[in-house]
Amino acid sequence: MTRSKAALVLMLGVAVIAQVAVSAQKAAAAPKPMALTALDYIEIKQLVSRYAFAVDTGSNNGYDYADLFAADGEFMRPYARGREQLAALARGARLGPANTVHYIMNHVIEPTPEGAVGRQYLIELNFDIPRNPAAAPQGRGAGPIDQWAQIGRKNGELARTGGHYEDVYVKTADGWRFRKRDFIPSRSGADPAPLPPPRIPADPDPQAIAGPAPPARFTPPTRQTTLTAMDYIEIQQLVSSYGHALDSGYGTGENGEPYAKLYTADAAFAGAAGHDQLVALAHQQPRGPDYARHYLINHVIEPTPEGVKGKEYLIVIDNGENGKPSTIFLGGHYEETYEKTAEGWRFKTRRLVTPRSGQ
Repeated sequence: MTRSKAALVLMLGVAVIAQVAVSAQKAAAAPKPMALTALDYIEIKQLVSRYAFAVDTGSNNGYDYADLFAADGEFMRPYARGREQLAALARGARLGPANTVHYIMNHVIEPTPEGAVGRQYLIELNFDIPRNPAAAPQGRGAGPIDQWAQIGRKNGELARTGGHYEDVYVKTADGWRFRKRDFIPSRSGADPAPLPPPRIPADPDPQAIAGPAPPARFTPPTRQTTLTAMDYIEIQQLVSSYGHALDSGYGTGENGEPYAKLYTADAAFAGAAGHDQLVALAHQQPRGPDYARHYLINHVIEPTPEGVKGKEYLIVIDNGENGKPSTIFLGGHYEETYEKTAEGWRFKTRRLVTPRSGQ
C-alpha cells in the first residue's frame, strides 16, 4: 500500500471514530423522559376526567374549563389561548349542571422530558330527556319525569362528533395542567378494506357460560394482591392502547405491528395465533392515521392466585364521515388475562363476549 493510500485510510478511520464519538455524546446528552410516579398518572387521568364536566357544564362562566390549562395553555381547534379565550370557548348554547355530552376513554399517557403527552378517544352523545307535562305545562326545563317511565323511550343518540384528543401536559405549581390540547375527528384511510363479519369464538357450553353456582355469601380473596400501584396503571395503559393501536397504529395508519405487540408471543385472539396472524388480523380492520372506532370503558383488574385477569366493556362505533350519521357496529365485553414480560404487561389470553340478557 502506498503512503498516500495508507494516509487516506488512516484519515477515514479517524473520521469514523470521531463521528461515532459525536453520536455517542449526543445520545448521552439527549434529555431523558420525566420519571412519572403512580400519583402523577392518577392526577393526569383526573385532569382529563374533569375536562368533560367543565366543558359540558360551562361552570363558573367557563373559568373552571380555562383553569384546567396552564397559563399559556392552548386548545387548537377552534383555537384559543390563555385564560380569557379558553373561558369564552367553554361558553356555549348547550350548558348547565346536568348537561352530559363528552364521553372520554382509552386514555394513554407517555412521559416526556418536559412532562407528558397523552391520547384519548372521544364520543359525543346527545340526550333529550322528556319532561312531565302535568308537572310543567310549559314543557322543557321544569323537572324530569319519573325515571322508570323513561324505560323503552329513545332519550339519546350518537352525535356526529367522534375522534381522539392529543394532549401535552405540564406540571405546574397548581398541579398537572394541559399545555396543549387538540381534537382530531375520526377519519378512516383512503381505501379501507371491506370489514368481514366479526369473528367471535363460540361459547363452550351453557354451564361454562353460567359458571358455578354462587356461594351463599361473598368470600373474600384468599391471597392479597402482589400488584403495585404502577402495575395497575400499566395494565390500564395496555387496555387503553388497544383502540389506538388497532384503529390508527398510534397515528401512523399502520396497525399490524402496534396491535400484535400488545400480546405475548404465544397469545391468540379471534382465531389468530402468534405474532404474524395477529398482524394479519389487524390488517382486516378499517384503519387510518386519525381513525377512532374501538371504545373501551369500565375496566376491572382482578389479581388471582394464577395471575391477573381483567374485563371491560366494548362499543365499536363507526363515526360518521362525509355527513353520514354515526352508528354502533358491535358491543359486548372483553375477558382477558395479562402477563408481565420483559417489555411490560401484555395480553396473554383474550375473548370477546357478545351482549345478551338472561342465561
